[in-house]
Amino acid sequence: EEILQEANARLSVLNMTYEQVNRELIEAKVQLQQLAKELEQKNKRLEKLANYDGLTEVYNHRFFQETLARELNRSIRHEKPISLVLADVDYFKKFNDKYGHQAGDFVLKEVCRVMQEQLRKYDTLARYGGEEFVIVLPETDSAAAEAVAEKLRSVIDTTKFERDMDEFRVSMSFGVSFLEPGEKLTNSELIERADKALYQAKKKGRNRVILQTVKKGWFGK
Repeated sequence: EEILQEANARLSVLNMTYEQVNRELIEAKVQLQQLAKELEQKNKRLEKLANYDGLTEVYNHRFFQETLARELNRSIRHEKPISLVLADVDYFKKFNDKYGHQAGDFVLKEVCRVMQEQLRKYDTLARYGGEEFVIVLPETDSAAAEAVAEKLRSVIDTTKFERDMDEFRVSMSFGVSFLEPGEKLTNSELIERADKALYQAKKKGRNRVILQTVKKGWFGK
């Protein structure tokens, strides 16, 4: 009887120890899950800080350069078309001087929202700098890219941007460049083509799309 009592006492202690260990394991698992969730959230915040523009919430210049290099190499390797669009808000300095920088920031963010709605999921819209934006259009030839830019120009031109009791209207100029079959271009070369086309759009009165082909030596309409 004494042996049985002692055995029961020891068994009771073992059960208590097992329950304590099991409880601690469950608590540790919950803590690990919470830590994993917090780590995921922090990684997302870090990714956003690294890849996105803080004001407009579209991709930043660094991410654009990396994306263009990757898509350009893929296009050259598989002989697929790729186009690039540079877009600039017309007379933005005058807009800021007239309405203030807060209104200017609001318009830049809204312009990006409107453009993003018109693009495909795998197109890349990024802030190139200031009031200038850039769009990477994978597997898109010159005619399709020009049509995309014209659609963006028209939508921006006809959109009323409302903020509190104020209403703003802006226009944008677009320069389009593209990779011709058999060409091998760098990021800088493709950007330079689009930049020259954008310059022509501004020179010809703004609020228009210019398609440029350096190789053939002409500017589109």
